[in-house]
Amino acid sequence: MSRSGYLTRLLASSVFLLTCAPVWSEPAPADKPDTWTEVQTPHFIVATNDGENSARRVADQFEQIRFLYSAAFQRGIRIDPGIPILIFAVKNEKSLSQLIPEYWSQKGHTHPAGLFVPGPEKNYIALRTDVEGAFPYQPIYHEYVHLIENLNYQHLPTWLSEGFADFFGSATLGAKEGKLGQPNEDELYALSQSKLLPLELLFKVDQRSPYYNEANKTTIFYAESWALVHYLMTDPQKKKDMSLSKYLALAENGVDPLEAAKQAFGDLAQLQKVLQSYIVRNSYLEYVAPLPPKSGSKEYSARILSAAEAQARLGDFDLYRNQLDDARKKTEEAIRLDPNLPAAQETMGQVLFRQDKRYEADKYFSRAVELDSKSPLAYYYHAMLLMSQEVDLQNTADARSALEKAVALNPGLGFAWSNLSLLYAQDPGTLDKALAASKRAVDIVPGDPHFRYNLAAVLLRMERYDEARAIARNLQNSADPNVVSAAQRFLTQLDQAQQYTAYKRANEAAAPATPAINPETKSTDLPSSPVLRRRTPDETTATATSSAPASIDTPQVASARAYSMIGSIAEVNCAAPPQLQFTLKALTIAMHLHSSDFSKVAVKSAGANSVAKNPGCAGLRGRTARVTYQLVSDKPWDGEIVSIEFQENG
Repeated sequence: MSRSGYLTRLLASSVFLLTCAPVWSEPAPADKPDTWTEVQTPHFIVATNDGENSARRVADQFEQIRFLYSAAFQRGIRIDPGIPILIFAVKNEKSLSQLIPEYWSQKGHTHPAGLFVPGPEKNYIALRTDVEGAFPYQPIYHEYVHLIENLNYQHLPTWLSEGFADFFGSATLGAKEGKLGQPNEDELYALSQSKLLPLELLFKVDQRSPYYNEANKTTIFYAESWALVHYLMTDPQKKKDMSLSKYLALAENGVDPLEAAKQAFGDLAQLQKVLQSYIVRNSYLEYVAPLPPKSGSKEYSARILSAAEAQARLGDFDLYRNQLDDARKKTEEAIRLDPNLPAAQETMGQVLFRQDKRYEADKYFSRAVELDSKSPLAYYYHAMLLMSQEVDLQNTADARSALEKAVALNPGLGFAWSNLSLLYAQDPGTLDKALAASKRAVDIVPGDPHFRYNLAAVLLRMERYDEARAIARNLQNSADPNVVSAAQRFLTQLDQAQQYTAYKRANEAAAPATPAINPETKSTDLPSSPVLRRRTPDETTATATSSAPASIDTPQVASARAYSMIGSIAEVNCAAPPQLQFTLKALTIAMHLHSSDFSKVAVKSAGANSVAKNPGCAGLRGRTARVTYQLVSDKPWDGEIVSIEFQENG
């Protein structure tokens, strides 16, 4: 990576003790709640029970850390999520134990000086303001670096991800300059006590590897990853060759991490020897970068939070920690104190949404909107609820309007743009808007594979098959097995869709007077493919569309005009028994199918050889099934139903 403009100097390696010396404050009376002060900067919102000066100091600290990272990463890197990072800066250990009690509830559990809580829409930090030591907030900085990585990179190898996080995580701030690359006690001790992993092994480690998951193996993996990143980023010749930048570019283009290393770093055996010599040296280079003057009271706004606002903020923090019971109690108290507080209404809506109480949730989101909420999430979640209901023209239009409001309030919300693109894609007249919105999402968060998946879905809808295929093939290189699986299914669907389009066009050319699809029948529903949205492992938020992965399979019957397709059954018409009509939806394809006598259609359960109990015409709606059909070209529907096989999740 290019690091122009940086000063380097020798730093003698030393042992840094990660100790925290608390400065105890007198506890507040039990009947007197904390007063919370909020200070807002362009990129952070700090709330503290330690007074305005502490809030400003923490705000300055994180703005300077952000500046240091923006300068140290390569140009063009996105540093900020769509919503400013929210920080709780509390005055002592007692306050932190009340904020994150799970770390104190079990005897012997580590008592952290701070915590970083990532989320799909918001990111929270909780920390103590009374700690000292060389790197008191290293775990927080470490996770902050991972957030930056996730915003920008799709295929960042695990060793480089952790090496970056440890290298940048040891950042320190002086009066006029910031420093990166300082070793700490744990890294130096691990490197002195353990034999280095072979580089061929280091480069292959992923999140499923024992070197990433097993306690007795992770220590050397992290330490060696830090050491290699340190060498590649500080060695003058490696910096001149831009070896790390070359490696990163190769990895992002889907090249295997080991092969990328051979191309970027050359002889790995020689690199192993150099690294072995590097870790036993008595001094290390570090980066020193000038910092801008602290803003302090000049620019940052400050205010006292009301009791209701404080409870709502604390409840929202519990929500993102997935402590739903605590979140609900605090939010209910906030609503009791101020029924007209939009933030409390929104948080309660999110609590209920995660508990899958959608009707109740939408009442709170609607109330937040009525109160003229300035938060885009109230409109975003309202749209998600509409998209998860039975889809009709009105729901789709209302969801589209809500998402348009969300991105108008905050144009930096990639997840809102991405879902909006899928709604635009339902109308042939707004496909250009769909493409622009999906590209906007990818531009905002280049590293999120889910947004790229949705961009590919829009391109498929536009029949731009080669572009969609290129994106999906790149997604197959993801470290996330769920993304890889979705990309593989998508490629199968794409191939079948392209073949079917070619068939239809040939059919229409042969019989232009009798189109295969009734021109009066239009599909306005959402794609039945899953909308892949960034989420935390514990998040239970429902996806915006059907949870059943749709797929289109190769023909399953002998007839040349028979096909089989897995999808969601919608728009069921039972008005003229024994006839049956329904629409089968998979990704961007909607097949309009018919049976002259539903009682004669073979109905089975997934994988079963025997005939299943016929659920009746009305019982088909919303089921996921493999439907075998024969294409027709002289009817107001696409095909005649041969059989229906319900899927396990149907």
